[in-house]
Amino acid sequence: MHSSKLSLGFKGERTYIQGADMLCATMQSIRDHAPDARIEKLDFKIGTMTSHLLSCHWWPKSTPQAPMGKDIASFTFHLDGVEHEGKLIQAEGHAESRRAYDESLIENNSHYSSTRRSISLTNMPEDFSSIEVLISLNKALHLKELCLPSGSQWVFCRWESPEWPLSQNLDGVELTIEQTLGTRLSRTRVELGGERISTLYFSALNVD
Repeated sequence: MHSSKLSLGFKGERTYIQGADMLCATMQSIRDHAPDARIEKLDFKIGTMTSHLLSCHWWPKSTPQAPMGKDIASFTFHLDGVEHEGKLIQAEGHAESRRAYDESLIENNSHYSSTRRSISLTNMPEDFSSIEVLISLNKALHLKELCLPSGSQWVFCRWESPEWPLSQNLDGVELTIEQTLGTRLSRTRVELGGERISTLYFSALNVD
């Protein structure tokens, strides 16, 4: 089993670790260990929000492991064709660092189409990762397309993609909500150049 501590902090006024950071830190940990390996069939699921520090653990699926501690997220992926699985486990201590995070810079570079019921990126903003951009665009699309109960907010809870990493230039990427189960779960198709590059899942979280 491969294990590492993740370096995570807060963004803006958030009091929890953003899901985009969980995903990106996890995949960076894997790439640090296997920088030349091919990563495919990624499925990353967040089970609960947390303000704690996290440790990342992953292993070949053929040799099951059970890391001790509270599960925060789980994931599966293929590494050079070999199926792996892993978990993010809550560690002792809380995240302490914080950085500014202005999502309006992403939405200001997007175009919403009410006829297509989709949102697209017109220009890739600087200083944001591809995942940050897609999650922010999806949130903006949800706020335009779906009703949200009072005291709730949309949160990212699952990511699927045929390969990793994504291109850092997402100019023209288009997001379309494919399916909703009330506010419990939504599924969004992400396309670039007519090709599906990922699927995003959101859920409404009560913050009262």
